[in-house]
Amino acid sequence: MKAFLFCFLIMILTGVDAGAQAKNVSGVYAGIELTLPVTMGAGMGRNDVVYMLRPDGTFNDLLKKPDWKTRVAGHYQVQGNTLKMQYLKGSKQEYKFEADGDIDAGSFNILKLNTADRVPAGYYEFTHASSAGGMNTGQVFVGTAGEKGLYFDGKGNFSQNSSSATMVSGEGIGGGGSHKDSGEGTYTIKDGTLTLTYSTGKSETHSFFCRPGEKPIMAAIDGNIYFMKDKAPKSASSVAKTAPGARGNTAVATTESSATGASNNNDGASLLRKAAEVHGGAKLDAIKTMQVSATMMGIDITLKIDLTARRVRSELRKGGKLLQVEQMEGDNGWQWRNGSKQPLSAARLAQLKQGFRSGPLLFRKENLDKLQNVKAQQGKNNMVIVSYNFDGVTSFAALNGNSQLVGEGTKTGSVIQASAFTGFKTVDGIVLPAAELQSEGTQKSSITYNDYKINPSFTDADWADAR
Repeated sequence: MKAFLFCFLIMILTGVDAGAQAKNVSGVYAGIELTLPVTMGAGMGRNDVVYMLRPDGTFNDLLKKPDWKTRVAGHYQVQGNTLKMQYLKGSKQEYKFEADGDIDAGSFNILKLNTADRVPAGYYEFTHASSAGGMNTGQVFVGTAGEKGLYFDGKGNFSQNSSSATMVSGEGIGGGGSHKDSGEGTYTIKDGTLTLTYSTGKSETHSFFCRPGEKPIMAAIDGNIYFMKDKAPKSASSVAKTAPGARGNTAVATTESSATGASNNNDGASLLRKAAEVHGGAKLDAIKTMQVSATMMGIDITLKIDLTARRVRSELRKGGKLLQVEQMEGDNGWQWRNGSKQPLSAARLAQLKQGFRSGPLLFRKENLDKLQNVKAQQGKNNMVIVSYNFDGVTSFAALNGNSQLVGEGTKTGSVIQASAFTGFKTVDGIVLPAAELQSEGTQKSSITYNDYKINPSFTDADWADAR
């Protein structure tokens, strides 16, 4: 639930021995920079970061380019336990090394990838989402989301599947489309260069570096971070049936629709009321408290929501270690991080309050009664986009033919936040997202909702001050 999660930055780079000289730190370093703001429907950010440090003191951070082996983005040097990076364009970056070779800068954890001549067998997955325009920009809103999966059998055979979807909303228009692709063939790898030869005869090369020794197993392919799924398909040919492109309800505008779907009624308020019934109706209105457990790129998230008291608390952990706590009650709130506690800004408090009407919580009667300027636009594939104003904020909800909420978005200042819900689970009669592809501006990421508890009993300890 996005608006209830915070703006949190984490970068996982790689480990280097403290005090090492530049000649000893060469290699490929990869990680993910995350911003975790809001709730179901507001926007988490993801930036995949990959550095190649060379023995000659140069580095490259664009491993998707054809000349990635020789391309120079800047120069680096090691002074004591500090890695100093100077870009050719003028910007600088510094990292601190610990004695055990890891970097610990509060929310920073650093590990090194291997340059191997083999690909660990398994199924690797990458997800992405982005958006542009829309809301009060005067431009058509365009949101995209997609997944790509690669399976390697460890014997020289591979298969790949990819899927993407586009949602469009603007004055007098609305709709979307999707694309799916798959293929298989053989692969070879040498010195970080992965060559894929498809059964059609097509051949392509990619940069490939991995970290097979620790979970989650990750690989940097063309500068994008893929994570190995726990259960890989038994054979390469089975990927076509189980990879992302074959899963149902992965695209905003491609879910199968029913004959009595939302497209039969273009009255926005009626469409939202029907969606409310589909997602739980009176059971949604009866929610007083919720606890949500989620995972995002190795970060464990616990979210506690008290709708009656209008308070929310998010706790983020990695490997059991508490990284950050954020809590709001009424018009006040605070954030604890790296041993320091700070009050929440007015902008952050406003963002958190939007979480009370995000995702299926939008369909609670107390929220529907406050919506203004509700309009519906008919889209393709029996999808309808309903726009509305709430406390002066313009938002939209995308409904499929079964009146399920498959996408939503809002605009805060100049930042457009959008989400595509990829699958649902029913808990105590309430239909809730199982996963979400999210974007905020140019940043994008995904989150998996592992568990929901409806109306749990919270004690004072659940809302205790941060340590």
